[in-house]
Amino acid sequence: MELSIIERIKKIYPELGRSSKRIADYIIINGTNASSKTVTEMATDCHVSVATISRFAKQLGYTNYSQLKWALSNQMEEDTPIIQEISDTDTPMMVAKKTLDANIETLNGTFDLMNEDDLKRAIHYIVHSNRLEFFGLGGSNIVALDAYHKFLRVPLTVLHDDEYHLALMQASRLTEDDCAVVTSHTGNDTDTLDIARALKHKHVPIIVITSFPNSPLADFGNVNFFSISEDSRYRSEALLSLTSQLAINDCLYMLTAQYFGDAADNVLKDIRQVILKKHQ
Repeated sequence: MELSIIERIKKIYPELGRSSKRIADYIIINGTNASSKTVTEMATDCHVSVATISRFAKQLGYTNYSQLKWALSNQMEEDTPIIQEISDTDTPMMVAKKTLDANIETLNGTFDLMNEDDLKRAIHYIVHSNRLEFFGLGGSNIVALDAYHKFLRVPLTVLHDDEYHLALMQASRLTEDDCAVVTSHTGNDTDTLDIARALKHKHVPIIVITSFPNSPLADFGNVNFFSISEDSRYRSEALLSLTSQLAINDCLYMLTAQYFGDAADNVLKDIRQVILKKHQ
């Protein structure tokens, strides 16, 4: 189950326009009843156009209203909070259980926000790139480095640099025949946005991984993937988003390895042989 739609609405509410806020208010107030509405009924009840409903769904990270409706219907069946808070009196096993449950919910929510068309487009950009570079600064560098480490196992030229100026220089050298994967939890880090602008200037296809659909970084993405996250007492939302961002890396890597088939197997075999020589 993904992060509560109500919580996602609350995150982006200040950025919504007047019409979108009417839709947001309607969903928050009506809950389960809202999930039973057709797009036309929702538009009528909120006194907005059908197009506005569709835009609102996309603002929340969904492909269309049908996906939003499905998610809303499923979420409203839950009577208990998705992410359970850790208390001072919890035993070690209780803390472990709540922590792992939160990660499971995060992964399920991230999957709910994926769709096949986006995955296909992302893989098209990746497998046909002359050079594939992973960008991420600060905490997001962990995600970029993880992706770089994974994609060394497929027959592609992969690049990564965690220092801002070097990453910016690398971005300026890529072309429309390459591909960039840019990760940022907030999507509004100024240095990351500078890199995205440099990539866009060179017409580089950009795959964005972020937690916020309305972030400035998402505007640069040819394909966007959204990681689910939620704050709790002892853990910032960025820690949970890291779990889902690493999982998105896994999905993109597995799809790429599947595409290359035997060629990817041969790369992995060569890597293993080199490592075995080191550790005989």
